[in-house]
Amino acid sequence: MIGSLFALVTAAALAAGDSSSYVVLNHGRWAGDMTVVTTGDSTVMRWIFVDRNRGTRIETRYRFGKEKNLVSADARQIAPDGRAGAPFDGFTVSGDSAVRISTSGQGSIANVQHATHIQSGSYVGLSTGTPYEQALLAAYLIKQPQLSAKALSSGAPLRAEIVGDAKVPTAKGKIHVRLVMLYQGMSPTPSGVWLDDKNQLFATDVQWFITIRPGAEQALPVMRAIEVKWRDAQGLTMGKKVVMPRAATLVIKNADLFDGESGTVVPNSNIVIRDDRIVAVGPSGTTDIPGGATVIDATGKTVMPGMWEMHTHVQLSNQTLGGLYQLAQGVTTARDLAADFDVATSLRDRERLGLLASPRLILAGFMEGPGRWAGPTDVIVSNEAEAMSYIARYDSAGYKQLKLYNIFQQDLVPAVAAEARKRGMRLSGHIPRGLSVQAAVTLGYDEIQHAAFLFSTFFQDSLYLPTMRAYSAVATAVAPTFDVDGAPMTDLIKFLHDHHTVIDGTFSVWIGGGASAVGAGGSTNQQKADAAYLRLITRLYQGGVTLVPGTDNTFATTFHRELELYEQAGIPAPEVLKIATIGSARVMHEDKDYGSIVAGKIADIIIVNGKPATHVADLSKTETVIRGGRIYSVKDLMRAATGQK
Repeated sequence: MIGSLFALVTAAALAAGDSSSYVVLNHGRWAGDMTVVTTGDSTVMRWIFVDRNRGTRIETRYRFGKEKNLVSADARQIAPDGRAGAPFDGFTVSGDSAVRISTSGQGSIANVQHATHIQSGSYVGLSTGTPYEQALLAAYLIKQPQLSAKALSSGAPLRAEIVGDAKVPTAKGKIHVRLVMLYQGMSPTPSGVWLDDKNQLFATDVQWFITIRPGAEQALPVMRAIEVKWRDAQGLTMGKKVVMPRAATLVIKNADLFDGESGTVVPNSNIVIRDDRIVAVGPSGTTDIPGGATVIDATGKTVMPGMWEMHTHVQLSNQTLGGLYQLAQGVTTARDLAADFDVATSLRDRERLGLLASPRLILAGFMEGPGRWAGPTDVIVSNEAEAMSYIARYDSAGYKQLKLYNIFQQDLVPAVAAEARKRGMRLSGHIPRGLSVQAAVTLGYDEIQHAAFLFSTFFQDSLYLPTMRAYSAVATAVAPTFDVDGAPMTDLIKFLHDHHTVIDGTFSVWIGGGASAVGAGGSTNQQKADAAYLRLITRLYQGGVTLVPGTDNTFATTFHRELELYEQAGIPAPEVLKIATIGSARVMHEDKDYGSIVAGKIADIIIVNGKPATHVADLSKTETVIRGGRIYSVKDLMRAATGQK
């Protein structure tokens, strides 16, 4: 019987169990719901929540046979009117085989995989990533020998580990719950889910959005503390694993040194580092190598300053995943523009102590206004007193910048700008609804996140009509036909230059259809939209507007592409490298210690087996990253991040 081959998802309990509901929370605020309804031999899960102007709307359906074995399952998108569309993924079980199907939005079959024989220990399930699906997988794995199985669809290993438990308070009394970490494939960084003693979903793990049983919200602090402690310990272990041993003195010899100040390459250079500081830089023939030093021979390779990722969002799992990817891209400083306060400060402080494999973090305090479209944060500002309180908290914790978001109250911007200036903090952000780019800058913005605002600012009415829409959707619609060389954009670029406004364009988000990641969807004419954004890069550079590179992702996997787009737009490769190094350091007023390879500065250095000052794409050949004097091999970082041997 199929049930004996793979005791899938506690099918009997689901088919006979009561319907249940969950609440989706955005930092303690209601954002949506998840319902699980069982009728006869079918179970239907619906997960709907609002994430800013977008969100997740998904339905999964399961059908069981007479002996409670799984017969089929599929996943569907839910339309705004509440109706579920055609399946976009699913499978059907017949005998000892399973057939997985993929369908188009119209319901016609676009792809049918061959039937796969179900072997003992194989897990058949959807891959929607919903909390319900995670709980099903966890419940299955913890009943298997060694708590492991293989995914039927891919053959990838699946493993569970119970890493914590607690009795937590709920409206119905205390409940015993367990934190189950789910490892999928070779990745050493798992996702987590909380189960009760019946192996039913209790809550998801630490994220911006948490799905949990109603009445159990008071349990979240206890559960969060358990997971944070576990992930922090994993981070410390990973930090020790990937760092390379070195003597107190480190020398990089025979390098082609990229001089970030002049944008030129100086051949045959030695760099001497003691502990975390550069102590000497000079010609190979005249710069001595101290005895007992660790020596890296960089003959034929480019040595350049570590690069700055100026738009990231760190998560708790950065300690074993995102931070490693960022370092592997040659990023040694990352500016976080929205993260949970406890996570951001903890990761920043422990990296500074040399305990984590991560870029150095610079933090910007996130602030949002109240409303259903509020961003993923607990810093919701309703009045000036609240704003001043949050700014003081950020300042006292060492934050260097403030970031305002989509529905921040416009009337508060002048007071926030004045307070930020008084405290020596920069002010940046999205353009709050009702303001133009020029208005925000006039009120005190030092910097703007996302180039899309440079399009949507000309279409303020369309942000609301025909329905309330996001800036990203408006920009995606208008970019293909907008005259980037016209007088309105020319005037805006001059305004930005004259006000010394920095643009964190995240161009790699918009060029190539990436705007779908932020709820905008691909353009109806992506080629023209791409051309408009590329031309905008050119015009901003030629207009003397300061650019900083950012990806808006946790892993910086599009960081090199961001820089390559600058080169494609006509910015010379040496200037691109300066933007990514000394230019960003100057924006943050940290060029005294960072941004170039000069005696006295912190040793943030990368070694590239190529010539990125000639071809930016050669950054993909980065071999070694030095952050604060700590040496990392890119191969070691990627092996550790992916779990490869």
